[in-house]
Amino acid sequence: MRVTASIVTYNNADEIISVLQSLSKIKIDNFKIIIVDNASTDNTKELIEKNYSEIELIKSDTNLGFGAGHNVAIRKIESDYHIFINPDITVEENQIEKMLGYMEQHKEVVLLTPKVLNKDGTEQYLPKIFPKFKYIISGSFEHKSKLCHKWRSQYTLRNKLITQPVEIQYSTGCFMVCRTETLKKVGGFDERYFLHFEDADLTREMMKHGKVIYNPNVYVTHGWHRDNVKDKKIRKIALQSWVKYFMKWRFSSK
Repeated sequence: MRVTASIVTYNNADEIISVLQSLSKIKIDNFKIIIVDNASTDNTKELIEKNYSEIELIKSDTNLGFGAGHNVAIRKIESDYHIFINPDITVEENQIEKMLGYMEQHKEVVLLTPKVLNKDGTEQYLPKIFPKFKYIISGSFEHKSKLCHKWRSQYTLRNKLITQPVEIQYSTGCFMVCRTETLKKVGGFDERYFLHFEDADLTREMMKHGKVIYNPNVYVTHGWHRDNVKDKKIRKIALQSWVKYFMKWRFSSK
C-alpha cells in the first residue's frame, strides 16, 4: 500500500523532532511525509532541513491555518491512505501499521481515529459526536459545573465504556487516518475554517461516503495544549469557526 502523511507546523521547534523520530520507526515501504510550514518565526524549518532532509518541506509565506495547510499537501499526494498528524503527536512502533491493517480489512471505513493518550498514559477524552453549542461551552467549565461535566462526557463519550471499534460523528484532527480516494473526493478541508471545527466538518463530509470509526485498540500520544482555553484570541477564532460550522450544517441530518 502507498501511505502519505502531512504535518502542518507553526513555531513547533520544541516538538517537531519528537514526532519525526517516532514516525521514523514505521515499517511501511511506501511511506512519505510532507510538512507544510505556516511561516514559522522560530527555527522549525531549519531543524527539519538539518535533521530530516529526506522529508518534503513546503514553506508557506503566510499562516494558512490548519486545514488550508494540510490541503497544500493533499493536492500533491497520490496514495491509498493519508494521515493527518499534529506536531505534538508521538506514535509508538506498530500502531500505524495496525490502523492501516484494520482499514484494509474494513473497506467501508473511510476515516479512522485511534485512542488518544496524554503523556502520562491517561486517555484524552476528545469529541466524538456532532458539536452542539452546549458541548462547546462545557469544555471551559466542566471542572466547575456538574452539568457541564455531564455535557462534556456526552460529547466525548466518556460516559460509555468503549472496548471495540465503533462509529462516531466527530474525528479529532490531531490524528486522522483517511482513505485518500475519499479525501480527494470531498476536496480535503473546507478552508473557511482557519482553526477549529475543520475536523468536525471533514468528518461529516467523509461520512457521506463511508464509515468513520473510533478504534480504542490502537493509540497515539498527544501533547494537547488546549490553546482555545488559555488564549482569548484563539477562543475568538474557535467561536467564529463554530458559527461557520453551525451555519453550514444546521439543516443537515448527516
